[in-house]
Amino acid sequence: MKVEYNKLFEKLKAEGITQAVFKKNANINSGTLNKLLHNGNVTTETICRICDYFHCMPDEVMEWIPEMDYPEKIKAKQQARAELEAQIAELQAKLKNL
Repeated sequence: MKVEYNKLFEKLKAEGITQAVFKKNANINSGTLNKLLHNGNVTTETICRICDYFHCMPDEVMEWIPEMDYPEKIKAKQQARAELEAQIAELQAKLKNL
């Protein structure tokens, strides 16, 4: 099983909240914030603090990925990235020719 906290950081960005402000106001220490940034293990107490801060449910700040689905998700992200990089390269080549 894998847990990702990408939704948390998307939520912070969408609401215009810096990590420093979030850390202070949610009473999260630097080590815990680092674990969240790197999808590490955190306590349920930490999850509760985050949810209390946002007045939300855990599924709004974290995503549980079953172990069997995790490699597929990584592969899909890598493929999407490669496609975007190819589009960027194509656009840069067009721009260079202008």
